[in-house]
Amino acid sequence: MKVETWDHVTRLRKWLDTDAAPTSVEDARLLRVLKISEELGEVAEALHGALGANPRKGASHSWSDVAKELADVIVTAMVALDTVSGDSAAVVENQLQDRTVEEPAAAGDIRLLQVLAISGDMGEVATAVYGALGTGPRGDAAEVTHTWEDVETCLGGLILTAAAALDDLTGDAWETVDERLRFLVERVAA
Repeated sequence: MKVETWDHVTRLRKWLDTDAAPTSVEDARLLRVLKISEELGEVAEALHGALGANPRKGASHSWSDVAKELADVIVTAMVALDTVSGDSAAVVENQLQDRTVEEPAAAGDIRLLQVLAISGDMGEVATAVYGALGTGPRGDAAEVTHTWEDVETCLGGLILTAAAALDDLTGDAWETVDERLRFLVERVAA
């Protein structure tokens, strides 16, 4: 991953910090994590469209659309990680070094399973956030079971899971993410 990748991520995060509606630091963290769910929903929509799985809409999306939406999940998760972490690049690099490549023996379409795995990672992120805040999903007080470092770790895992899915589609996930980041940073600068 390029050094400028994280520079672009930090630039987007600072833009959000400055231009988004005023909110507490804690709420900014939550909103940025929640944004990942929105982007993941767009991946699911594009995947359904690429497969023509919805008879009402037919083949409404291309595999290029799926790749763009996966890149958006990664970028959004990177911005959320940069919001939570003091060194988001190190979090992802450490996790990347710890990952082993295993050939999956999938019982279904690997593209569908990869998106489902991203959803599972999102669940782990949510659990870690609840645990770090000491609250339950309904706002009830709960024991603090996680730290924000645990949230960092979960976000890093989500980024790498989404990158694996994107890499299968494009052959170079990080180049696709870099392209998307450059596009977004240009829009922010305009």
